[in-house]
Amino acid sequence: MELFILIFTFIALFVVESIYYRLHALDKLNLKVDFSKRVANCGDDIELIEVAENKKRLPLPFIILKIEVPRALRFYDMTNTSMSDHLYREDMLTVKPFSKHTRRIKAQCTKRGYFVLPRISITTSDLLLTTRMNREFPADSSITVLPETVNSDLMKMLTSITLSELQCRRTLLTDPFSLAGIREYTPHDPMKSINWKASAKTGDLMVNQNASTCSQKVHIFVNLDYYNPKRSTQLLEKSISLTYTYLRDLADLNIPAAIYTNGLDIITDKPVVSETDLGSATLEERAVKLARIDLTKRASSFEETLTKYIPFTEQDDFIIVISPQYSDNLQKQLLEMKLRRPSLHWLMPCYKASQKVNIDPSLADSYTRWEVLGHD
Repeated sequence: MELFILIFTFIALFVVESIYYRLHALDKLNLKVDFSKRVANCGDDIELIEVAENKKRLPLPFIILKIEVPRALRFYDMTNTSMSDHLYREDMLTVKPFSKHTRRIKAQCTKRGYFVLPRISITTSDLLLTTRMNREFPADSSITVLPETVNSDLMKMLTSITLSELQCRRTLLTDPFSLAGIREYTPHDPMKSINWKASAKTGDLMVNQNASTCSQKVHIFVNLDYYNPKRSTQLLEKSISLTYTYLRDLADLNIPAAIYTNGLDIITDKPVVSETDLGSATLEERAVKLARIDLTKRASSFEETLTKYIPFTEQDDFIIVISPQYSDNLQKQLLEMKLRRPSLHWLMPCYKASQKVNIDPSLADSYTRWEVLGHD
């Protein structure tokens, strides 16, 4: 009889414990996974921050944190991590009542892009480990990894070409109502240009330096159409990296620039372009736009991009077209553009081992072949 009572009591406790945990184990149990940065450079180290909190009296024998992470974010410690289309990581913790656990996992950003955590969840159990309960949590964290930078002699050459073209197109006239700065007087300066207040402060004759009536502007058109039947994207990635590096160099020279691409934004699904007002966006804002280009989606028509945005340029602006694709239709349109925009230049990323491309002779003086290592 006593044995029967003991068995009955054990079964009753087991049933009550199992039902209670099934109903309340996941109550007031929170999980938040976030990135240590919202924007990072390619190659930067970041941290994935896990915060698990049990806000109730009920202890949990364990919780298993399950996180899916894009493969572009590589963990330095691959313990408890499996790899397929994503990285799947599981971390186990013992959780006491009213406790909070924070864990930081170091990772490296290995690829450009806009990344979110596809799924995060918690698995737990009752005290007797007979029943498992699972809950998914909102995965609302994101990180934008900026494109790689290009370190090559090409960038020096491209900057040199840009400065040369801008200087050639720049008018010799100055705007008397636009002051660019103050400098020391030279014998060739007219007396009316002397700034007497500045001269009194410095003790030397100083003159006003007027700005040019023609401001320096650069417009970058990036063609992200597929360049071979295999729909390869490596040269397209190189084009994005080159565009970002070029934007940085122009920013260092205080030269305003706008970008127009036919690549689609991963969030808005619209072509990525900068504002037509060249001074309205920062370098990071433009870089984030480039980072969010989704090359898994077919680009929109580049011919339509040129037709739509060329009217935003002026005849003396420097226009550079970055395109690994070199179809006859593209070359024909570039020739037509060059008649209206003489400073146009075409930069074509390609592989060193690739065959020479037949370029229309009228474009030869406005064409640069950028050879990179690798193959598709």
